Amino acid sequence: MQTDVAILIVAGLVLAVILVAIAVVDFRRRVIPDWLNIMLAVSGLGFQLAAQRDNAAMQLLVAAMTLAVFWALRRGHLLLTGRIGLGLGDVKMLAAAALWIDPMLLPVLLFIASAAALLFVGGQIVAAGPAAARMRVPFGPFVALGLGLIWALEQVVGLNLGTL
Repeated sequence: MQTDVAILIVAGLVLAVILVAIAVVDFRRRVIPDWLNIMLAVSGLGFQLAAQRDNAAMQLLVAAMTLAVFWALRRGHLLLTGRIGLGLGDVKMLAAAALWIDPMLLPVLLFIASAAALLFVGGQIVAAGPAAARMRVPFGPFVALGLGLIWALEQVVGLNLGTL
C-alpha cells in the first residue's frame, strides 16, 4: 500500500510541475512547447505503467484516438472559418492528458476546461469591455486546470463514471 501512496505522491508532484509550466508558458507566449507535451505524455504513460499496468495499452489507444479527433476538429474549423480555433499544442496536450486519466473522464476534463475558459473570458469582458471578447485566449492553462482536478479527484476520491 505504501508503494501506491508513494507512486501517487511522485506522480502528483510531477503532474503539477508540468501543468504549471504549461500554464505559465501558454499564458505568456500563446504556445505549448512540444517538449512539455512530451513530458506530460511520457510521465502519464509512466504513471499508467507503475499504477495500472493492465490499462496502459488502452490508455495509449485512447490518447491516439484523442489526438486524431481533436486534430480533425481543429482542421475542420480551419477549413470552415479560415481561422485556427484550437492550437496544435492544445491538441497534443489533450492527447497527452488522456494518458493520465480514465478515458471516460475526458468529457469531464473538457467541460471543466471549457467552463473555466468561458468564465475567464466573461471576467475579461466585465473588466475590460466588449472588445475583450475578440482577444485570443490560450486554452492550455484551462486544460491544465481540468486535468489536475480530474486526476486528483480520480486518485483521492476514486472518481469514475460509476460514482458520477
